[in-house]
Amino acid sequence: MQNMLNISQAAKLLGVSPSTLRRLEKDGVVEGYGLKVVYTPGGQRRYIFDEVQLLYTQEGFSGQLGFGRRPLLMVRDLVAAFTDPNSRLAIELDKQVETTKALIELCIGRNIPVTFTRTIYDPTNLSSQLWGQKFPSICALEDKKWIQIHPELTDYSYSIISDTPYITNFHKSPIERFVEENEIDTVILVGATTSGSIRATAVDGIQRGLRVIIPKEAVGDRNQTIQASALTDLNARYADVMNASRVLQTLEVMTSSP
Repeated sequence: MQNMLNISQAAKLLGVSPSTLRRLEKDGVVEGYGLKVVYTPGGQRRYIFDEVQLLYTQEGFSGQLGFGRRPLLMVRDLVAAFTDPNSRLAIELDKQVETTKALIELCIGRNIPVTFTRTIYDPTNLSSQLWGQKFPSICALEDKKWIQIHPELTDYSYSIISDTPYITNFHKSPIERFVEENEIDTVILVGATTSGSIRATAVDGIQRGLRVIIPKEAVGDRNQTIQASALTDLNARYADVMNASRVLQTLEVMTSSP
């Protein structure tokens, strides 16, 4: 499924008003921009994320960070709480687990380190208390059954499995030292949620001087509207959001024997 933006999201990124997009629309295309307009069954306009992102880049936003020389794959919260449809925290699953599995297998096969971070709720931790007050559903993660790694992702030798009450993968985590000791310069973020921990880790990563890559098929959120908005903003400010196939291909080339 292609990520879609509503008219307000698309207009904001393009620096125009929603009424301008409506006025320029003719035969299902926004004239002057070349944007396709897709209508929902309820008659609401939707715009394809990739097309808006390309236009945004051409307007001077969304410069490319690119890959460095020493990448690290970071998996976040692909656990029961975020993948079980019976959970209140569940993301809208499509290909996230399948794509993450492919990335893990390539990285381990090419000696690229892989870490797995799980959110926990710690009632003795002030940050966790506040997060739970703001977002009560997170308190369910005090029950360890919800932090079990997805069955398709359990049988791998992760460099680190880190349980944290914090939103970002880095804060007070062994991953922080691991990145420094191994001279990591690029982090590839996958998992959940795009608007939450993925975003927070991306911001934290670029502040630490790391290149941040997000394979869009490998991250997820509660619905497509939130997902598309978060990906667009991440690509504009903090990370390179790209197709997973491009990430896989780049890693293969980087680690190929000369």
